[in-house]
Amino acid sequence: MSKKGRSKAEKPEVLIMSLQAANEDLRTKLTDIQIELHQEKSKVNKLEREKIQETKRIRELEQRKQTVQITELKAKLHEEKMKELQAVRENLIKQHEQEMARTMKIRDSEIQRLKSALYALREGSSDKVRTALTIEAREEARKQFDSERLKLLQEITELKSAKKQVDEALNNMIQADKIKAGDLRSEHQSHQEAISKIKWESERDIRRL
Repeated sequence: MSKKGRSKAEKPEVLIMSLQAANEDLRTKLTDIQIELHQEKSKVNKLEREKIQETKRIRELEQRKQTVQITELKAKLHEEKMKELQAVRENLIKQHEQEMARTMKIRDSEIQRLKSALYALREGSSDKVRTALTIEAREEARKQFDSERLKLLQEITELKSAKKQVDEALNNMIQADKIKAGDLRSEHQSHQEAISKIKWESERDIRRL
């Protein structure tokens, strides 16, 4: 009877020790899981930092590239504008020289005509000569006015065309900058979505662990 009593008394102690050992084992496993969770969180944070740094580096590279492209385009546009202005200047100088030659020719012709008129006036036909000179002077003035007007209209048309080309080039450059900025924003958003996805998957794995 005494042996059976001792055996019954020892069973709770063994059970308690077994439970304590299981509890200790669970605590150890919990500690290991917490350590692993902390390590996974550290990995996730490291990945996020690396992804943010990579995104920032890519964005800075794209911005520098865009700045270089804009600078080159501005320089090219300025060079083309200077060439165009030089061509316009040379054309105007040429036209001026032609106009001077034409004026000299007209002056010589006018001098010759006046000499002839003076000779006719000396011959006694002053009224007829005066009337003829007046009509001829008016006709010549009208022709010269029409010629100068046509030339000015043509120059205005050429200048408007040149200005339109410059404006179109500038608008194209601005549109390209807007498209490039939109691409940069889209790429930045894609990076952010990728980071969020990595973070969500890491948290999901951590919860599963």
